[in-house]
Amino acid sequence: MSIKSIFTSIKSNPFLRNVAILSSGTIISQLIVIATSPFLTRLYSVEAFGLLSVFSSFAVFFAVLSTGRYELAIGLPDDSRKAAKIFKLIIYIGTCVSILYLVLIFLLKDIIHIQDKTGFLANNQAYLAPLYIFFGALYSALGYWNQRDKRYKRITIANAFQVIGTSLFSMLFGVLKFESGLILSLILGIIISSIFLLLTDKKLLNELSGSNKGVLEVGKEYSSFPRYMILSDLSLTACQQFIPILFSALYNTTIVGFFSMANRMIRLPNIVITSSVGNVFRNDAIDEIRKQGNCAKLYSSTFKKLLLMSFPIYLIVFAVSPKLFSIIFGAKWEIAGYMARIMSVALFFEFISAPLNTLFYIFEKQKILMRLQMANAIFIFISIFLGYYLKKDYLLSLTFYMIISVLSSLVFLYFTHNLSKNEGRKI
Repeated sequence: MSIKSIFTSIKSNPFLRNVAILSSGTIISQLIVIATSPFLTRLYSVEAFGLLSVFSSFAVFFAVLSTGRYELAIGLPDDSRKAAKIFKLIIYIGTCVSILYLVLIFLLKDIIHIQDKTGFLANNQAYLAPLYIFFGALYSALGYWNQRDKRYKRITIANAFQVIGTSLFSMLFGVLKFESGLILSLILGIIISSIFLLLTDKKLLNELSGSNKGVLEVGKEYSSFPRYMILSDLSLTACQQFIPILFSALYNTTIVGFFSMANRMIRLPNIVITSSVGNVFRNDAIDEIRKQGNCAKLYSSTFKKLLLMSFPIYLIVFAVSPKLFSIIFGAKWEIAGYMARIMSVALFFEFISAPLNTLFYIFEKQKILMRLQMANAIFIFISIFLGYYLKKDYLLSLTFYMIISVLSSLVFLYFTHNLSKNEGRKI
């Protein structure tokens, strides 16, 4: 098949076309991440990457509360005015939660003087976490608002601004020997992309300037999202974000730095492809379920596409990552390559299952998802502690984590496959 025929096939298939639009900007952005990483590993120490990982893990974990998970409901109302009220509710929640975190950090750090083993509160950068959390809430809401109208190009541009801005500022601060450069760059990147999405959307700005009447009513109408999804997503985020925190507490910041770089590089396929597939799959699934009560055919075709994409990607990663890391980033980063090899097995299965998990939200099965993710989080923590308890070996902890992650992905696939066949259910 020629390249021209491939592009023709993508253009003629709405699903593939939308995935391609969402992926294109992310691909360019991640190429910049790859291109700048060899320089960043020489501008910053391994410990600096470890501190960045711990900071972002804490911030992303607590950011789950900053939206009440109402952003997942933005695409559900037929009336755009109701969706705008949900957006406004998220702004209010995000502001209150961010202020609460700022007060809490001040109390723990400067009044009570808690000395946590992770080192998060030991650095003044902890005060930047509420700012990152607020803009994270805003950016998430803006993303779902644009997905509602299938404005994938705008999302693509915003994602590109975020990653490119973060990478360029990281390089600049690194050259200037700015100690907190990686953390500041992370925050500046999300601020730039959020402002772009907000200021270029006149429709949304007009809606936000209107009356607050009805905001509490939509909050009550979609209360199942905070009621079930906060605990559920806290569990999921804990699995993803607390690994650096646990490694920092059990081992040291250097090990966290190696893990951070491995995670930064190996998750590129998931960042580039799965989020785009998941966004398009969710919208197409909603349309298909409204018409015929199920999305079994769409689920099957999406599953096959994900499987065909993921297998060659992670087979190559598994085979060459240790050597590749040492060549690109320097000999001291070879350990990160071995970590990447172990993680590649788990990410292969996550690549397939994660986009399809949107069916839990569509069919309002948040309670089931919450229980599954809470169980997964518990087993993840046990697996990491087990590696430390048996041999005090971070690679063993990572191997146990990989096994639990694979089993978890298989369980999620079992449930979403059954949901896709939910005959007669319309939304």
